[in-house]
Amino acid sequence: MKNYFSNLVGFVIDSFNTSDRIIFHCDMELLEMDVENAIPLVLIVNELITNSLKYALYDNREGEIAIHLSKNSFFLNLKVKDDGIGMQDLKEVEGSGFGSQLINLLTKQFEGKMSSTTIKGAEINF
Repeated sequence: MKNYFSNLVGFVIDSFNTSDRIIFHCDMELLEMDVENAIPLVLIVNELITNSLKYALYDNREGEIAIHLSKNSFFLNLKVKDDGIGMQDLKEVEGSGFGSQLINLLTKQFEGKMSSTTIKGAEINF
């Protein structure tokens, strides 16, 4: 998963033409997952990284994005964090809300819970 996420986020950052100003950190153990569990995680991370680049680190802002994924006996823990502007005006940022709905549905698929903080950027935990 670490290699996959590193490649995915690298491609997303490149597609936004931001590789010269965004630093990416991938803090996770070498962890293998079956496709059934990996695909929802990849979709969640893709949506959150895209949102970070579109809404938190826009207008040529420099910044950092980090992903942490760990697994213990019972749970997967996923954290996606950026040091952008945070989510002060969430209603303005949501747009159609499709991304938020997708993340909520995928979180339910895992029987997971999501929380967020907005201190020095945005941090979403699952």
